[in-house]
Amino acid sequence: MEKRNLSSIGIISKKENLASVEHNTNSHALVLESLFPFPGYNGTTVPDRTDPRALFLVTKSLHKDDKIIRAIQNIKTGFPHHFDGAPGNVTLYNELTGAIRIKHLAYEQIGSLVEAFEKYGIEFAREKKVAEYSSIIHITKYFQMEGVDEGLFADKFWKGMFYVQIPVKLSWAAFEKITMDIKHNVEDRDFDAALTSMYDENGLVDLVRIYDEHCSTEKLTFIRKKYLEAIKYL
Repeated sequence: MEKRNLSSIGIISKKENLASVEHNTNSHALVLESLFPFPGYNGTTVPDRTDPRALFLVTKSLHKDDKIIRAIQNIKTGFPHHFDGAPGNVTLYNELTGAIRIKHLAYEQIGSLVEAFEKYGIEFAREKKVAEYSSIIHITKYFQMEGVDEGLFADKFWKGMFYVQIPVKLSWAAFEKITMDIKHNVEDRDFDAALTSMYDENGLVDLVRIYDEHCSTEKLTFIRKKYLEAIKYL
């Protein structure tokens, strides 16, 4: 497998702790906040530790990704504040629920953004108190990666974000078990992992996203080797 770059749309799946936002958002929509964006990483700094961290606008129903993406695209042309948005879903009360992930926008500006989405026919769940809980999150986004070595990639714009290619699509249960087994059997276990799949010219590429601010090519190679070894026994 030769070294190559990847740029395409894909899906990232991860587990995070969510809770309803306690700050004023000037909105009656249900807004959840990611409390620990990289729960498996214990470094001193986290790249999206802005105020706020990732927010999730919970929709009344599940929407197709293209509807959300088109709404985001149109809103950005006239919205007075910069933000990053992506379609996705979360689990809430053990049910799959639609959500729009928002970054780089102040809490008090969320209300204006909600109103903008509503003009495109997107309705939101009503605001309520949601205690901290663990959710599997799926986000559709555009990835841009540079090849580092065979089966290894680095995010072009996010320092410390890497991807290791795997040959199959893992179920969440299998991925979580393999990741925990790896962490229990390595000395340097300080990294966060998530599942990723994206398109290329041949179809779908499966990867594990690794976040580690100080990750070396040697560590990435070792982590990938351990995933490949474990996959053989599935």
